[in-house]
Amino acid sequence: MRTTIHLRPLPRYEPPFDDELAPQVWSPPRQQLALDWSTPAPPPAQSEGGPTGGAASRSTGQPAGPPAAEVPGASGDAKLAVRRFVHLSVEVLNGFRPAGHLRRLSLPSHAADVVAAGLAGAQWVGQLRRAKKTRRPAPVAVLKVHLCEPRAGAVEAAVVLVTGERTWALALRMELHQQTWLATTLRLI
Repeated sequence: MRTTIHLRPLPRYEPPFDDELAPQVWSPPRQQLALDWSTPAPPPAQSEGGPTGGAASRSTGQPAGPPAAEVPGASGDAKLAVRRFVHLSVEVLNGFRPAGHLRRLSLPSHAADVVAAGLAGAQWVGQLRRAKKTRRPAPVAVLKVHLCEPRAGAVEAAVVLVTGERTWALALRMELHQQTWLATTLRLI
């Protein structure tokens, strides 16, 4: 028996283009408070005989106060250096690179400790893979990276790693030496 194929017409449908739609002006929700992002006006300067005894700066005429706070977060160079080091560390943990490759991105006085931590991590991942005995082992992957720059020239990172069903962490510290970011500490948790 032969089946019959029936073609039925469908209604024409084309999505509307952006230039055909009327522009919609964004309006804040009714229950949300509007934030005032304008800069506050400086407080009025007090006279010499005021209660502060002339606390205003004589050279600028501005009130003396605490220095401006720095913007939190790591610098762009520090983020890039951490990204390169984490990428290299993950390649070592997956077995694509030898642990000795971590030496060129670490401070010479701390290189032995950094390489030893990378080697211990690679051996630990190898033991996990041998215990599972799967045909294709799951590679170590980065889930999230948290950065902190406690002072200028130093950055600390906490990296969440996953391999298969296990989640673990990598903690590292990098310092700026002669215009190069070098690792000083590496810990696998």
